[in-house]
Amino acid sequence: MLDSQDPAHIALLDLKKHSIYDSAQWLHDQKVDIVWIEDVHSLFGMSAKSNFGFGRNLGYAIAISQIGTSGAIARTVAPKVWQKYIGVTVKGKAIKNQVAQIAASIYPSASLHGKLGGLLDGRSDALMLAYYGINHP
Repeated sequence: MLDSQDPAHIALLDLKKHSIYDSAQWLHDQKVDIVWIEDVHSLFGMSAKSNFGFGRNLGYAIAISQIGTSGAIARTVAPKVWQKYIGVTVKGKAIKNQVAQIAASIYPSASLHGKLGGLLDGRSDALMLAYYGINHP
């Protein structure tokens, strides 16, 4: 979550660490107006299990946003759209590193690395998706 009035205010919720109900309660407590969700889709060459997982997680995110907010708008955006907006110029596996670099340059206080220094690419993606959302209300 980014606050459009206070760009230094960053709050990211790790859905892997919280139940659907805890996540919905967190959204409710934050008084969120708009929820932006990455609109993932199946990709050529991925297994059926992976593609199903993408769809299931998208469904979870939409459900959490509808349960946890009182009338907030849930919007989706394709990865290529928000990545283009923030200035991603590379392709393939290099995208994750460039997104993290861009995120760190815009939000230097954001915690984008784990305890051992590894990139938490889901965090940088979520942060840049929120950044896109703040600039596309």
